[in-house]
Formats: sequence, structure tokens, C-alpha cells
Amino acid sequence: MEKEENKQNPDNQETVEPDVPTVETDQAVEEKEESVGRLKSKLDDAYGKQDDLKSKYLRAVADLENLRKRSIRDREDSVQRTRSQIISDLLPVIDAFQLGFAEAKKHEETATFVEGFSMAITLMETTLSEYGLKVIDPVGEEFDAKSHEAIGYEENDECEEGSVITTVRTGYRIGERLLRPASVILAKASSEKGNED
Repeated sequence: MEKEENKQNPDNQETVEPDVPTVETDQAVEEKEESVGRLKSKLDDAYGKQDDLKSKYLRAVADLENLRKRSIRDREDSVQRTRSQIISDLLPVIDAFQLGFAEAKKHEETATFVEGFSMAITLMETTLSEYGLKVIDPVGEEFDAKSHEAIGYEENDECEEGSVITTVRTGYRIGERLLRPASVILAKASSEKGNED
């Protein structure tokens, strides 16, 4: 009988049965698959949180940049408003200086005072112009309602009708902001010329 067994197994080796999955290996594979699934889920959650945190970070950076720009703009506006208010308060003083200067020039005995007065006015105008103050003295220009205030008409055949012939009170602006319109007298056609037509 031994010979028969040897014939069936010539190498005299034990027969090896094919691998048959056992219940334990199926459970191990299932556990590994579940573990891989959980890890993938955690990885997806981590990537989602990363994207969420990245978008929150970018929004925070953009908000901070907008806040910085708004702060700079607000500060510049505040400085401009303060500057405009101070200069507006000085306009009557400037007018008084100019009237005094014009009156002093009429008298020859005050020539030395006029010279000093002229230097003081020039210095004040130069300093204020460095802060952006611009004088509006529109003599000879066409009337502009945005920066001129018409206070009267005068007959004048030499100037075009509606043009400024006299500035009664000088106007001022800072940048594009009008502090005070120039008070002007406008030219109109003479009544004799109107009768001839």
C-alpha cells in the first residue's frame, strides 16, 4: 500500500491542499478595508478643513487689507477736512490784510509799511498755497456758476456780455473743494446799444 501511495506521490512529499480562505482572513480583510475607508474619510475631512481654513485665511487677509486702505483714506479725509476748516476760518483774516494793504498803498507816507505789509501777505499766500489753497480771481473770464457768485451787472461794451469785469471778493478752493465762491460783477450790454437794435 505504501507503494501505491508512492505512485500517487512520487516525490514522497505530502500533498498540499489549495489555500482555502478561512473566516479569520476574511475578517482581517474586512477590518483592513474598514480601516482604509476610515482613513480616507479622515483624509477627505482634513482636506476639506484645509480648504475651509485656507479660504477663511484669504478672506481675513483681504479684510485686513481693505481695513488698512480704508484707514488710510479716512485719515487723509480727516486731514483734508481739518485743513479746509482752518483755512476757511482764515479767509476773513486774509480779506482784512488785503483791504488794509490796498488802503495803505494809497498813501505815500506809508511806503515803508506797505513794503513790509506786502512781504507778510506774500509769505502768507505762499504758505497757504503749499497746503493746496488756490485763489479764484476770474476777471476777464466767462462766468462759472460753480465757482463764481454774481452780485451785480455793469454796462460794458468792451467785454462780452456775461463775462466777469470785476471781482468784489476773491474766491478760494482747496483741490476740487470750493471754500468760497468769488463774488463778481458781470458785464452786460449797454442800454444804448440795445435801443439801436
